[in-house]
Amino acid sequence: MIRFEVAGHAGRRRPGAGLELPEVLLPLRWWRSVPLLRRTAVDMTPLERFTAELALTTGRADPVEFTEITGLPGTLLPAGARRLVQSNALIPDADGYAVWRPMAEQLVAERVVHEYRTVRYDLVLLPRTGDLLALDPKNSWLEQVEQARARPAGNAPVPAELRNRDLAGLLEERLAARTVHGVGQDVLRPAESGDGTTPVAVDGLCPAYRCAGALRLDGDRPVPVVSIVGERGDPVVAELDGADGLARYWTGTVADLTDRDLRLRLWRQVSGADQGRLPHIEPVEIGRWRCTISGADAALLAERGRNLALPLAVTATAPDLVAELTLDLAPGDSRAESLVALDRSLTSAAGGDGDPASLPRTPAVRDRAWRLGFHPMVYALREAEDFSYD
Repeated sequence: MIRFEVAGHAGRRRPGAGLELPEVLLPLRWWRSVPLLRRTAVDMTPLERFTAELALTTGRADPVEFTEITGLPGTLLPAGARRLVQSNALIPDADGYAVWRPMAEQLVAERVVHEYRTVRYDLVLLPRTGDLLALDPKNSWLEQVEQARARPAGNAPVPAELRNRDLAGLLEERLAARTVHGVGQDVLRPAESGDGTTPVAVDGLCPAYRCAGALRLDGDRPVPVVSIVGERGDPVVAELDGADGLARYWTGTVADLTDRDLRLRLWRQVSGADQGRLPHIEPVEIGRWRCTISGADAALLAERGRNLALPLAVTATAPDLVAELTLDLAPGDSRAESLVALDRSLTSAAGGDGDPASLPRTPAVRDRAWRLGFHPMVYALREAEDFSYD
């Protein structure tokens, strides 16, 4: 259940900010310096190329044939075959090496072999949305979080598919599916089997941290950013690049007003009216909506003290997050246009961008300026009348 509250008039957003979330409860699991296996293509040596071509020509590579052709001792063959075996082009057998033709042909054509090296990444799992992120340990914000001594606010249940899972098995599966953000296709699998020693969740639960959040716009793509508070030091700002599932969850929970009942509850909170027609509400950008109001709507909002020239700040509260939404008011007919135009003129003059002397000196204008809190303007508008001695 989402609860809306009109917090006043919206200010300007920070540059690049798509949605502000003052409070988020974020289930978060991480592991430091996890060894993964990376495959790197390196140039073939002449001996390796000869060994591969021998295997492709004869169907295998064995020491006897190697010596007959090259005059070199057969004991050199393992040196030429070692990296070809690692590259899955040759398969050792009792007498030498059988060939796996597709890979051997590819390597010969590219003149490379594959080396396998262990690299280490910090891993971040967001269980609720399934996002799995790999961070370079040299630039990982996890070290700052640990130094700040961030403590979870509680525990959250993990989805059924993550219960009773081991990290190595999950990584094997996700790396094969290419759904680990932050690693290239050259990272193949965990360097260690794990043997079930690193569970993804304990008793089906995951720590949940209370933090502030935002969606930063990278072009049109929203990137989640969280600010995690610890027991010491400043809050740690962590950019969760690649956590597209989390971005969709945040926007889908509080910033998607496509559901009519949700829009109706929002409008009732804005207007204070339980009855009446629901205005047309359409998205402008993430967390920002445009509400096209009629003259009757505009009059109702004006009576409630709303400044029709300014966007409204709406706080949307869900069980696990709080978001700040913006609602722009757009006139939908001539009466609404007139009321909105008056508020715009008054607001502009009050802000120093307009001349109060150019405003009509009518009771209606003065009353509206007073209602909006522009009291010095009202005194200026009444000056000629109050201090006239004719």
